[in-house]
This record gives sequence, structure tokens and C-alpha cells, in this order.
Amino acid sequence: MNFFLPFFIVLIDQLSKILVHTKMNLYDSFVVIPSLLDFTYIRNEGIAFGINFPGGKIFFIVFPILITFYLISLLKNKEFEDSASQIALLLIIGGAIGNILDRIFRGYVVDFIDFHINGAHWYIFNVADSSVTIGLLFLLYSSIIIKK
Repeated sequence: MNFFLPFFIVLIDQLSKILVHTKMNLYDSFVVIPSLLDFTYIRNEGIAFGINFPGGKIFFIVFPILITFYLISLLKNKEFEDSASQIALLLIIGGAIGNILDRIFRGYVVDFIDFHINGAHWYIFNVADSSVTIGLLFLLYSSIIIKK
């Protein structure tokens, strides 16, 4: 198994979050691409889309760790031995580890990628979130298209 991809994702994710955390004040924003992309520093103490609930802090650390170990175990599974599935799992693992590190060491996840079109904003996210999303799309693709 080659863990270069998740290592690279964690590295880029953590470096980008350190830059945002040290160079921007909370809720600061600056335009990257006019009318499309800003960097806006927020802290996400919840899970996807900021969903939160009482007692969630421990759950938001333990559950992703368990899922990550499960995904690592799937890398050895015959159903996931094609390269698209392997890449998908490695992308998800890298993204999960990036956000787990934030939750453990900061108590929240640093989000900053603020995508918008015509004033309609999507949820603010980070490199790790992007990696998980791309990995899930690859996994869906590999399970529907490739395995037909």
C-alpha cells in the first residue's frame, strides 16, 4: 500500500490551515477569484455543514478515527483492489486524518474555502473536505461504472 497520497493531502491541508490560522483573523475574508472564490476564515466545531450537538466533541474525534481504520482495512479487500477504488479510499483517508488532527489539536476544524456564484455561497470548507468529497465521488464512480 502506498500512503504517499494521504500523507501529501494531510501535509497540504495542514499547511494551508496553519497559514490561514496564523495570517488571518477569525471571519476575515479576501477575494481570490472575483465573484467565485474567497478565502474566509471560520472555525467549524461541528461535523459536515457545521452540524453540531451536545457532547459531540468526543464523538467528532472518535467516530472519524474508527471510520479511518475501517477504510484502511478496506484497502486489503478484494472488492477495492482496482486503482480507482484504492485512490478513492486513500483520498478519503487523507482528508479524514487532516480534519481529525484539527479536532484533536485545536478542538475545531479550520475552514476557509468560500465558493460562491452570483452571491449564493456554498458552505465554507477546506482541503481535507475537498479530498473526502473527491474520494467519495471516485468511489461511487469505481463502484458503478468500473465494476459493471
